[in-house]
Amino acid sequence: MNVHSIFSGFQSAARALTEFWRSPGSCKARAVSACLLQGLLWLYSAPLATAQVYQIGHCLHGCPRGADSGNHLLVRSIYALSYNTQTKSADWVAYEISAGSIGIASSLSRDAVVDDYVEDTLHNADFEAAAGSGLIRAQYVPLVGFAATPYWQEVNYLTNAVARSTSLSQGAWYGLDWAIRNLVNREESVYVITGPIFYSDREPRQLPVSTLHRVPDAFFKVVVTEAGRSAAFLLEQDTPVHLHHCEQQSSVEEIESLTGLDLFPDLSRPLEPTLHTVLGCF
Repeated sequence: MNVHSIFSGFQSAARALTEFWRSPGSCKARAVSACLLQGLLWLYSAPLATAQVYQIGHCLHGCPRGADSGNHLLVRSIYALSYNTQTKSADWVAYEISAGSIGIASSLSRDAVVDDYVEDTLHNADFEAAAGSGLIRAQYVPLVGFAATPYWQEVNYLTNAVARSTSLSQGAWYGLDWAIRNLVNREESVYVITGPIFYSDREPRQLPVSTLHRVPDAFFKVVVTEAGRSAAFLLEQDTPVHLHHCEQQSSVEEIESLTGLDLFPDLSRPLEPTLHTVLGCF
């Protein structure tokens, strides 16, 4: 790469940021942190003369690759996700939970928030029809995990929402989230990657609404530490409420095979699947 190409890339980036600043509804009426974040997303989409190299702190060992090319990449203060407008679900969501981010969420709003950047989502009215199907509006990123941060309301964006069964939400999913928080409070921060699984041999499932979408058949959740310890879970949508999350252990390899994703594209050494025991699995 020569000096001229690098300079041209910076010129393109500068022009893109200038256009962003002048565009309607940009930083003029937004908080500084939101403005900077939106500016970074604008910069990422700018046509640079050189190959684009970017790092997102929510993703350990790089953000997953292999999601649909038409997806929306959203980077927020507490998570990043790749939103698929066909299924109306993120293909993957990545976040880091620390002891300082966990808080009490009992008094916090859980009202759905329309996303400013992606209009083509399921809406709150769509989820209101879910109860008869045993489904609820749930979140990939847990509210309790970020209740102590000033950015907790980002959890309520509809791009972070998904239709999940009541039994899974109240059973294994809740138990795994609790175990993750317990691990973080006792030992260290962890990185989580989660998302949906759609089986090709199953009849597509939908909410009783006219909006085209597909309800996930299952979900994956992978927990990783900076030291390279990991645990993977495959949580079936119709899991009975009494089934423990430890009965749904999986592997990174199985999840990558089912989703077509490369979950850790920049991984330089194999992960050690040794976190299950500290997540309550003996």
